[in-house]
Amino acid sequence: MATYRVYGTTKASPADTDWELLAETPDPVQATELAHESEGTFWRRLTEDGHVVLNRV
Repeated sequence: MATYRVYGTTKASPADTDWELLAETPDPVQATELAHESEGTFWRRLTEDGHVVLNRV
């Protein structure tokens, strides 16, 4: 079973260390919905088992 993680940052041009974990879930639909929310962040990133799926949303 895959693990999806959603990260967020408030920086316009983030470095790899600027991303903070916002959520972790096994549900791809929930992870995608969370990645497309924008409250409190400038960018969001979605990973699946450590691999970037959506780099900047």
